[in-house]
Amino acid sequence: MRREWKTMIGHWTGHLADANLWRRLVPGLGGSSLVSRLLGLLMLGAVAVYLIVNIGLWWTSSRLIEDNLEKQAVRWLAELDELGTPLYASQGGRQIANIDKRIRHFPEIAFIRYYDASGSKVLGEAGDLQGREIPPLRPEQLARLQQPPAGVDRNYLVDRSLLGSAYLRFISPIRVKSIRSDGLLNFSLDSDKAENEKIIGYIDLSIDSGYYKEQMIRSMASGSLIIAVLLLFAMFFGSRMIRSALAPLTELQIPLERLARGEIDVDVKLAKDREIAVIGDALNTTIRALKDRDETLRKMAESDPLTGLVNRSYFLRELEREIEHVSHDAVESAVFFIDLDQFKYINDTLGHAAGDKLLVRVAELLKSRVRENDVVSRFGGDEFTVLARSVSREGAVDMANAFNQITRDMRLSEGDKVFSVNCSIGIAMIRPGRDTAAEVLSHADMACFDAKSHGRNRFQMYEESGEGKKEMAQDIGWFQHIKQIIEQDRFRLVYQPIVNVLNPEKESYEVLLRMPGPNGDLVLPSIFLPVAQRFGLMADIDRWVITHALKALAEFRAAGRDVVFSINLSGQSLEDASMLQLIRDQLERNRVPPGCVIFEITEQTAMRYLEKAQRLIQGLVDIGCRFALDDFGTGFSSFSYLKHLPVEFIKIDGSFVKNMARNTIDETMVLSIIQIARSLGKQTIAEFVGDEKTIAMLKASGVDYLQGFYIGVPSERLPTNLRVVSDTKKNAG
Repeated sequence: MRREWKTMIGHWTGHLADANLWRRLVPGLGGSSLVSRLLGLLMLGAVAVYLIVNIGLWWTSSRLIEDNLEKQAVRWLAELDELGTPLYASQGGRQIANIDKRIRHFPEIAFIRYYDASGSKVLGEAGDLQGREIPPLRPEQLARLQQPPAGVDRNYLVDRSLLGSAYLRFISPIRVKSIRSDGLLNFSLDSDKAENEKIIGYIDLSIDSGYYKEQMIRSMASGSLIIAVLLLFAMFFGSRMIRSALAPLTELQIPLERLARGEIDVDVKLAKDREIAVIGDALNTTIRALKDRDETLRKMAESDPLTGLVNRSYFLRELEREIEHVSHDAVESAVFFIDLDQFKYINDTLGHAAGDKLLVRVAELLKSRVRENDVVSRFGGDEFTVLARSVSREGAVDMANAFNQITRDMRLSEGDKVFSVNCSIGIAMIRPGRDTAAEVLSHADMACFDAKSHGRNRFQMYEESGEGKKEMAQDIGWFQHIKQIIEQDRFRLVYQPIVNVLNPEKESYEVLLRMPGPNGDLVLPSIFLPVAQRFGLMADIDRWVITHALKALAEFRAAGRDVVFSINLSGQSLEDASMLQLIRDQLERNRVPPGCVIFEITEQTAMRYLEKAQRLIQGLVDIGCRFALDDFGTGFSSFSYLKHLPVEFIKIDGSFVKNMARNTIDETMVLSIIQIARSLGKQTIAEFVGDEKTIAMLKASGVDYLQGFYIGVPSERLPTNLRVVSDTKKNAG
């Protein structure tokens, strides 16, 4: 029966543990998700409850059956004691026949056996043994029965090892009592032990519990089936409740996946459950923060921080889109290139704060005179560009007249001084399918140059005819060639010596750029840099020069030469926010000491981009680099700015140096610059040194460094010595 019960339990347990069954009953069960894990836990809990309930019922029922059988056995033992006692007196089988007849009405009694006092001889048997061998009584059993526990009137043993666990064997002694003899009459009423008790035999009663257990198993099987069905229904509705409760949490997967892909146009609906609503609210807060961050970064990347207008890169993207629109819809649009005529004068006279104020005011006026879908940008420095969408040639002329008029009417007050501002405007029409963005900008820039050359404070429409068209074709050709040279990494570096007057052994060189031309000859910067400036390629060229110059400097220093390089920076690099980080990275990558690098910007560039120049120069000085102000003297009103720029060197403009031996005015200018630089604690470098007399005059004036073709020509290799300077030093005494 125990084996049958185990089989039945195993059968139902297997059904309960069948994964396919649970997947059919609980849709979606399986997989590594929170819902699946909760449903799995629910399933395991249900199986555990099912097993615990059935095992508990089985154990409890088995115990109840055994207890009831034991109580029945006690009553039977008492009755059999009475029925069997005459057997010991008669030693006959008639009494056994009566007992056998009596127990046939009770199917739970398997057999009855009577033993003699020694427990070894069977005096009689009743019941159907069916040929089964019954083991005799064991000595240890007899010993226990002969010495019952104190206070127990009748004792018996229960043996469960007979013929399997379905049979319970009860063994009980048969005792008789007699009066103890004393004296003549052989007894005494005063004796504490007036009776003798002795064991005359043993009753062996075997009860078959299988009948009751079969009934119990059938009842429990049907009950287990009912419990299993109830658990399945509970699992089904429980899974529905779990899914319903976790549905708001599951729905968060979609916005989270979109956020992981970088999408922020996501709105998370808040659930009714407080805990999940907190998560949804946190996600919405995060999404809003990301949107605000992206919007801020977008504005920073696309706008000019001073005027709030869009910057050059954004304008170029919009221009490219407009060119596609014009080609597709066969309409015309216009680009205006606007350059302020008096900006440098105001900036030099009143300071860069007044210059910034002027730029902001002009930006506001231009913005107020364009349509909503037009684009106004600060292109760089004091240059503005306007993209007028879907406008005719006549409409573009009217807009240019309006721009000129608003600048003429504008007045800038600073203290007791009032200034008027004019602008020169170049106009280029965008025609369907004919121009690229670079060409349109170049057209507008050239037209602005024509407006300036014809008297300023006016506008000029670009015309594709005559010399202008020829020059434009040349510029476009150079532009494409420069881009190709950058992409193919074909620029060449040359090095021109800068000699320390007091210590000529110290090596210092200015890094200059040469470009292979279409025919293979090296092209001087004076030819290709103006084109690069107009087409916005100067920052790319500066990056190339910085990267390759610092790599070459590291190689020279590794070879044992204590070399200092001077590297030129353009105005477009001052507007490039990433330039400072690029220089830091290259210095670190090449392990070049920052003090071995001097960066040069021209005086005109510093004045035009003063605020940005100050920021970049200070950033480079902070990491240990040094700075030189090149072509100094061309904007003489800028002397006051020297105390605000952390430059260490002043390079005197070569136009003064090369004629100072023959022109007293140039000599006076050079002397003045040297004296002012010395008073400010800055060193001077004289460019364009061309002869011995000039060298002698410069030394007498106290100049610190000399540079020019007479000192040393630019070369791709560093010279081993500077014989000209050494000889000059000896000749000059």
